[in-house]
Amino acid sequence: MTLVPFTECCLKLGVDPKTLRFWLKAAHLSCCLHPADARLKCLTPDQLTQLAQLHNRPLPASTGATAALPSASPAPSDESFSAPVACGEVADLRQQLILLQALVSTLQTQVTELALALLRSSSSLLCSPLPLVSSPPAHAILAPTPRSVPAVRSAKAQAVRQASPAASQPPARSRAQPLIELRADGTYVAISPTQGVLSLVPDSPEWFAWLASLTTFSFRGKLGCYSATRKFRHGQRIQSWMVHRSLHGRSCSLYLGQTHTLTVARLEDMAAAVLARLTGL
Repeated sequence: MTLVPFTECCLKLGVDPKTLRFWLKAAHLSCCLHPADARLKCLTPDQLTQLAQLHNRPLPASTGATAALPSASPAPSDESFSAPVACGEVADLRQQLILLQALVSTLQTQVTELALALLRSSSSLLCSPLPLVSSPPAHAILAPTPRSVPAVRSAKAQAVRQASPAASQPPARSRAQPLIELRADGTYVAISPTQGVLSLVPDSPEWFAWLASLTTFSFRGKLGCYSATRKFRHGQRIQSWMVHRSLHGRSCSLYLGQTHTLTVARLEDMAAAVLARLTGL
């Protein structure tokens, strides 16, 4: 009998573990335990196919990574399957890490979109016309008394402050960085904090020209995310980049390369290098 691990089911259906549990409950299905390790939950291929048909999710071709049930032979000893179980735990942890990174990437995308919406609303408030302030009578301007001039000036200043409280405050600076992100369909997009999604083709001349105009950007790909910053030399920015990332109290800084070498493949390779440096895998 063939079983599919729970984490692999999440990857094939393209959902997180919480959503998969909700689908199982709605379909009145239950997980079964792995025969060699009771800590691993699995689904049968029929259950996986049924969930995919219920929610219109295409299933990829089988990669042979399913777990086969043992035959009716005697149960192996602890020494015989201790090493495979350890390898299975490492693979399970890596798959969970990939799912968590995908969820973090989705949350960060939503935060970026909220920041862009906040910037647009702030700009509309700053650009709104000020209400008209009523002027004093003509006779008061032409022939003011010694006490009426300070009173008129104070009244006009107070009216302006009450009419436009936002104009007296400096506009808030946005901390959102330009972003290069891997979407669910496998394509990479460039996102500007002020212009939104840009119509740039990765590894094209326009792509490198846009990178050359930046001083910093963030990258979120298949194996993780990091921030990249251009280096200084003699007090000026040059076209050399460094990457920085922190994870569980550990930080990492690596040299990324020149602007004309920042292809998508190079960015993904650096994400793998940073993750290996921080996790020790």
